[in-house]
Amino acid sequence: MSGMWCSRAARIVLAAGLLAGAAAPVRAAGSLEIQGTRLHTPPDSHEPQRALIALRNTGPDPVTQVTILCTFTGAGGAVLDTQTVSVPEIAGHAAAQAEAIYYSWPRAGAATCRVAEPH
Repeated sequence: MSGMWCSRAARIVLAAGLLAGAAAPVRAAGSLEIQGTRLHTPPDSHEPQRALIALRNTGPDPVTQVTILCTFTGAGGAVLDTQTVSVPEIAGHAAAQAEAIYYSWPRAGAATCRVAEPH
């Protein structure tokens, strides 16, 4: 009888562990900061430009499923394109990098990125 009780207790502990594991990552976009965006323009005009984004999660909890919008602008601040970048997860108090790619013409003069508001 004690063998059956141990087996049942093990199933309950296993189920509790699975539930706790499933609830771990939390979307906490309020703790995510964009620390900087740098536009990389390769010398070959046929190569795409890249917005290199430095991110930091200032909170203790992981940040998941974050969307970043990067707007590439040209002469006079004209909007050339907006690209969306998905960041799957950033651990608590961790730094990360993301990249948005601009494939079009004319060449961009700047890129500005922001965290998209959750829906």
